[in-house]
Amino acid sequence: MLIRGGRVVTSGGEQDADVLVVDGKITEVRPGIDAGADVIDATGLLVLPGVVDPHTHLLLDTGTARTADDFESGSLSAAAGGVTTYLDFAPQLPGQTFAQALAARLELIDGRSYVDYGIHLNITSLAQGWERELDALVDAGVTSAKVYTTYRDTIFYADDWTWLRLMERSGRAGLLVQVHAENDAIVVGKTQELLKQGKSALAYHGASRPAFAEVEAVSRGLMFSRETGSPVYFVHLSTPRSVDLVTAARGDEGIQAMAETCPHYLVLDDSVYARSDAGRFVMTPPLRDRVNQSQLWTRLTGGAIHTVGSDHCGFAVADREGIDDFSRVSPGVPGVETSLLLMYSVGVLDHRMKLRQLVRLLSTNPAKIFGLWPRKGDIQPGFDADLVLFDPRPKGVLAASELHSRAGFSPYEGLTVTGKVHTTICRGRVIYRDGAVIGDRGFGRFLKCRPFDPEMVPL
Repeated sequence: MLIRGGRVVTSGGEQDADVLVVDGKITEVRPGIDAGADVIDATGLLVLPGVVDPHTHLLLDTGTARTADDFESGSLSAAAGGVTTYLDFAPQLPGQTFAQALAARLELIDGRSYVDYGIHLNITSLAQGWERELDALVDAGVTSAKVYTTYRDTIFYADDWTWLRLMERSGRAGLLVQVHAENDAIVVGKTQELLKQGKSALAYHGASRPAFAEVEAVSRGLMFSRETGSPVYFVHLSTPRSVDLVTAARGDEGIQAMAETCPHYLVLDDSVYARSDAGRFVMTPPLRDRVNQSQLWTRLTGGAIHTVGSDHCGFAVADREGIDDFSRVSPGVPGVETSLLLMYSVGVLDHRMKLRQLVRLLSTNPAKIFGLWPRKGDIQPGFDADLVLFDPRPKGVLAASELHSRAGFSPYEGLTVTGKVHTTICRGRVIYRDGAVIGDRGFGRFLKCRPFDPEMVPL
C-alpha cells in the first residue's frame, strides 16, 4: 500500500510526503516514493497517526444498566472516528482474581473488534497473593489499572487502603495506576442534602459533584504517589485546579503524575443542565461553567494536560428520557467517534493548538504512557500502519443519525464542525472509507502493553 500526496502530520512536525506500507508496517515516509503497490490518493488530505483512545467503556454493566455499545458497535464507531486503538476496562468482580477478570473481558471482546485494543484492569480488592497476581498481570500485557474513589455502593469502588497498598507495589511492578478522582463522602453528602431539599432535577447534577470533590481526591492521589514513589494518572479531569495540582507535583517534587481530560469538558458547559434534554449530558465528573472551561483550555494548550480520552460510555437515550432526577440517570456519554473531529474543529481551527499538538494529545502521548510505543502513535518506519486520512475541508453539523454508536444520541448534536475522517487504516488494512465500514469484524487484536516506563512520560 502506498499513500501518496498527503500532508503527513506527527507530533514532531508536518511534511508533504508519501507513506509506504508493507505487511501492515510503515517502511518509508518521504516525498516521491515510487513502488509497485496499491495507491491511495491522499491529495488534499492530512495523514495522521491513528488515534489511541486511552479511555473507553464498551459493554459496561453497572449492575443497574448496561451501555448500548458492545465491542462490535463501539469499535466500529471508533474506526469511523479515526481511532485505531482503544483501551477499555476489565472490571474485577467480587471474588475474582486479576487473571479471571482479564480472561472474562478478553472472551467478550475476542472476534468482535474492528480495530486493536488494550486493557486496563479495574481493581476493587486485593486478595491473598495479589502481589504475585499483579506481576503476572503485567507479564500478560496489562500494565495499567484503575481505581474509583467514588461509587461506594457499586462493584467499581476501591477504598483508600486498597488504593494505597496497590500503589506501594505498582511502581516496582511496572504498572500505572489510574484514578477516577472524586471524594465519595462529599458526593454522597451533597447528593443526600440536595434530595432532602427536593432538589432532584437534572439542573442540580453539577452541584451534587462539586469541583472541590475532584480537587481533594487528586490531592490525595498525589500524596499516595509521593509516599509510595509510584506513578499516577488522573482520568477525565474537569477543572483547572486539579490540573494545577498535578503540574505543581511534577515540577516541584518530581512526582510522576499525568493528567487526562475529555472533549466534553472542552466543548460543552454546565448551561446544558437547564435544557429539557439535560439527561443527555449527565456524566461524572459533571460539566463545569464556561470560565472553568476556558481555563482548562489554557492548561491543555500549555502542555499541562497529557492526553485527551473520549471516556466513551454511551447508555441508550431511551434509558434517559423521562427521568428528571439526577441521582437516577446512569452517567456517561458516547464520544469515541467524535474526539478527533471535535479537537480539530474546536482546537486547531479555533487556533488554540497546532496540528502536531493534536497528534501528541490523541495519539503519541497515549501510546507512550500506556506502553504501546514504538508500535502505535506515530508515522515512521517500523510502526504499525495505523493511519487516518482526514479531510480538513468539509463543513457540517453533527448528527447522531450519522454516527455509529447505538446510544441513539450525541451530546454534540447540532454542533457545527469542519473536517471529516475520510479513511481509517489499522495495521495496513482499510477499515473505514468515505462513510462506509469495509473492514472485518474481529480484525482487531489484543495488544500486550509494555510495563510503564517513566522515560516515556511527556514533559
